[in-house]
Amino acid sequence: MISCAGVIMLASCSKKFIDEVKPSDGSLSENIIFGSRAGVDNALTGVYYLMRNYATGQQNMYGIKTIQFNFDMRANDLVANPSNWWLYENNWSDNTYGRIATASRNLQIWNLFYKVINNANAIIKNVPGVPGISSAVQDTLIAEARALRGYAYFYLARVYQFTYAKDPNAAGVPIYTVPANGSSTGNARSSLKDVYALITSDLEFAASKLGTARVDKYRVNKNVVQGMLAEVYQEMAMSDNTLWAKALSNAQAARSGFSLMSASDYKSGFNSVTNGEWMWGLQFNSSQSLSYASFFGYIEPTNTPNTSFKARYNCIYVNSSFVSLFASTDVRSQSLIAATGQSSSTPWKLWVTTKFQDNATQSGDYVMMRAAEMYLIEAEAQAQSNQLELAKDALYVLQKQRDPSAVRSTAATKDLLIAEILKERRKELYAEGGWPYFDLKRYQLPLVRDGNQWSLLNIPATDNRWRWQIPQSEMDANKALTTADQNPL
Repeated sequence: MISCAGVIMLASCSKKFIDEVKPSDGSLSENIIFGSRAGVDNALTGVYYLMRNYATGQQNMYGIKTIQFNFDMRANDLVANPSNWWLYENNWSDNTYGRIATASRNLQIWNLFYKVINNANAIIKNVPGVPGISSAVQDTLIAEARALRGYAYFYLARVYQFTYAKDPNAAGVPIYTVPANGSSTGNARSSLKDVYALITSDLEFAASKLGTARVDKYRVNKNVVQGMLAEVYQEMAMSDNTLWAKALSNAQAARSGFSLMSASDYKSGFNSVTNGEWMWGLQFNSSQSLSYASFFGYIEPTNTPNTSFKARYNCIYVNSSFVSLFASTDVRSQSLIAATGQSSSTPWKLWVTTKFQDNATQSGDYVMMRAAEMYLIEAEAQAQSNQLELAKDALYVLQKQRDPSAVRSTAATKDLLIAEILKERRKELYAEGGWPYFDLKRYQLPLVRDGNQWSLLNIPATDNRWRWQIPQSEMDANKALTTADQNPL
């Protein structure tokens, strides 16, 4: 990990937003950072700042939200303007925005999550030596750092190898549990089985030590960690059916205290952690706007009800086949509106979404986890465990909240019900975390494009493009890796 060793970053905590990191290059000595409880909190806040803002210099490569959106664009439901940003992600192009070893997008993903891991490792290592804090407080600080480390490894494991269920013994990513320094040497790729063992160990420890209280919603608490565990066990249960019970119990516990949002809240723009359904979100203040580079700058259409900003890229459209999935009585359908400027020369320009609307200062918050996802995991876990009626009940709670005319599922078989749940995941979670892409990968299904996509891809589930190459800079710097360790093109 020589090429991607992260430095400790310091930031001030706030109950309203994540303040700027100072100094921005993170050049602080450990004895300053870890000299007090406040220093540890600042170091943790710096990790969230890193996740929110990390960039490699490319316009649309700011933080974890653009990483997630990269995977949303690789599924079937969103369409890029073929002459604007995100066209290469939409087309799975093997260029600087793709999965090849020399791509900037690839390096962004690798570097961001390994920086999170390295900073978390530094916190885990140094917290026991911080003066004046009890062992219980030490445990909670270490737990939060381990939660972030587990979350980062979960992302890396899913990106750089096929799904866990395909082969748990396949090569995953290098594991590091101590902070890197100038003399550090790289580690070999560990198996997916070992990577997931670390992920579950980190998250289970964090869930056992954290409570529900926190500074603000940008910090993870017990609920968020239980949500992470639900996602991880959902992935692993595709290989081991007994793990659906853990996905279920964690999803139910995670959503405790978070109610599904109302129709009016759904239409408010998905831009504020004040939304009672949001379990976790990364916040901005009015001085921190990413403006054009913000996620909102791409997906918010020019004909949005929030008419304050019409001068950004506004280059994302919605597939006609996806629009057809929604009933007219579904509140989510009201966020799918006809695009302006339609013509025979732009057949991909039929629909846009107003689900995401930036706020008045171009500083909308980023949603990271919601209660709706937990209901969907619960439904899937029940269905996979052959508890079909319980699965239908959990699914109907969400469906009825979004559509007063919804009818409880009448699916006669397990497979039909799971298909319905996966469709509901697409409808509810689009553009929030790359979920449609990861669901295809998790179920080892092909990507088959339809509708008014201009890039009508058909990518088999076994295609090597589902697993990203190790960045070339890592291959060059990490002497534990050989050419045989590289994922094939």
